[in-house]
Amino acid sequence: METEKRLMSLIHSVRVLNSTRDLSDVLHQLIKEVLKVISGSNASVLFLYDKRTDELYAKSAIGFDMKYLKDVRMKPGQGMSGKTFSSRRGRVFTSSKDTYSGMSNLTSEAKEIYAKSLGSMEYPMSAICVPLMSNGESIGVLTVDIYEENIQFDEKDLELLETFATQATIAIENATLFSQNERTKRIHEELSRVSLSKGGLEDITKSLAALIEKPIIVFNEFMEPLALSDEGAKDFSAELGQKYIDMLYQVINEENVSYHNLELINQEHFVYFFPIKTEKFTMGLLTIVVEDQLELDPLDRFAIEQALTIFAMEIDRQERLLADDFSYSGTILEQLIQAPYDDLSSDHLAKINFPEHDYHHYVIVQLYIQNPLLSFQKINEKKAQLMRVLYRELSKLPYKTLVYDKNMELTFMFTVRASQSEERVFAHLKQLYKKIIELSKSNFQLSNLVGLGQVVNRLKDVHISYRDAKRSVQYLQSTYNEESLITYRQLGPNRLFLKMDRKELQEYVDETIGEIISYDKQHDTELKRTLEVYLELNQNMSESSKNLFVHVNTIKYRLRAINDLLNIDRLSGEKAFELQLALHILNYLTMKKY
Repeated sequence: METEKRLMSLIHSVRVLNSTRDLSDVLHQLIKEVLKVISGSNASVLFLYDKRTDELYAKSAIGFDMKYLKDVRMKPGQGMSGKTFSSRRGRVFTSSKDTYSGMSNLTSEAKEIYAKSLGSMEYPMSAICVPLMSNGESIGVLTVDIYEENIQFDEKDLELLETFATQATIAIENATLFSQNERTKRIHEELSRVSLSKGGLEDITKSLAALIEKPIIVFNEFMEPLALSDEGAKDFSAELGQKYIDMLYQVINEENVSYHNLELINQEHFVYFFPIKTEKFTMGLLTIVVEDQLELDPLDRFAIEQALTIFAMEIDRQERLLADDFSYSGTILEQLIQAPYDDLSSDHLAKINFPEHDYHHYVIVQLYIQNPLLSFQKINEKKAQLMRVLYRELSKLPYKTLVYDKNMELTFMFTVRASQSEERVFAHLKQLYKKIIELSKSNFQLSNLVGLGQVVNRLKDVHISYRDAKRSVQYLQSTYNEESLITYRQLGPNRLFLKMDRKELQEYVDETIGEIISYDKQHDTELKRTLEVYLELNQNMSESSKNLFVHVNTIKYRLRAINDLLNIDRLSGEKAFELQLALHILNYLTMKKY
């Protein structure tokens, strides 16, 4: 009769568990029904396992105050429930001595929470613990306690609870799947609606933040914020970038979602990181800040993982729009730098809103990608990533910009205000391209050379600025200079040597100052350096002695030696020019290797 009664109770409980698909309801019903199935029980706790932290946590309970018990954390092997979880088999604790022994290895913090949840520290007189098994893995533990004397569980109770746990696991799995699908569907539909209405990345971010009620930051792959859900997210973003930049670069390269306990705005927070990826690129990092050290709901976490594709698509869409704009502008720039301005189609200029005004000036910058050790396919893959960065950075500038992409050469035309000095324009552009060069080297392993042409007043003169920028790059290529960026004006007279044969240039040096160079090598003297300084300082002996930190008489002695070696009476006129030209050529030929 007792057995029949238990079976009927079990059947009823299974029906109740399967009557709902809401996960919260299932967990609540489970913990209520278990006390009906196991007669004599006073309290019950459902522990679930968190793989990320490798801990068991109390999800639902009867007979305990969940206000406190929700904070308990146990490692597998700790306490009666932890030992049951590790062994993957049910256990009966038949006496208070057994339960005391079973709970003896709990941490002092866990014992303190346990005591608060009961009202005082009291060990059960008897207990049963059974694992919840799913696909061969333990996902949690169901524990039932008796606190009354002279009553204890036996093997029949264990067998019945194991049967109940099997059905409970199925109900949890079904409810979890249903809840995941419902939550994912709701979030996906809402974000898709915003995306299709062309709301943009920030609107999508704000919509997700409203759905989960948490601040959200979307970083790009270089940890620059692309979208913020609110002002609070802005503050979190700034502090993450300042205090945890290395960690951000680490988590963006991880395959799965990760989270860290971080101090932000003088308070502890759980911060979740969701890498935004495509098949080819890592595009960004969706970051969610959970206040008061609460964990992100697992259903929300699952739904957000499924919704990452929407963020990836939106980032990609924005980048493609930028790329299309710049791609169209390339046809215009190609004509400007290669054909007479009069041949340009006015319709093309009108389509990109590019009128010519007196308050506009123009400057060309050329970027050359050099990586001879990489295959053509590999360089193209890395170049595609570099172009994403370039377009994004160019879109931030206050200048109208055209881009012409041809193989490993990228040509840029910037429209600047006529009121801006060339020095100020160059300072701004140098800052931009130094950043690009560094990002390209550190993230894509590409080496870039950048040349800036002179600023011109009219569109018809843009080809001149292009010629200057191209020569600047040629100079960097031919001289093995340590610099990777130079302006045309910085070339000085060296630009005259660019198209000359290096052997012929060396012959001129040897003929003109070769005797001085040889003498310095043989006698460890500084005649060449003295001649160079003397000519640069307008043949002023006093200034030359100060510059070289020697006595004036030393300068006189060295100049006499130079005159004797070159078989001349004095350094003046045409001869001085020839010598100074030879020194410039020598410097050009002997630049340090890049």
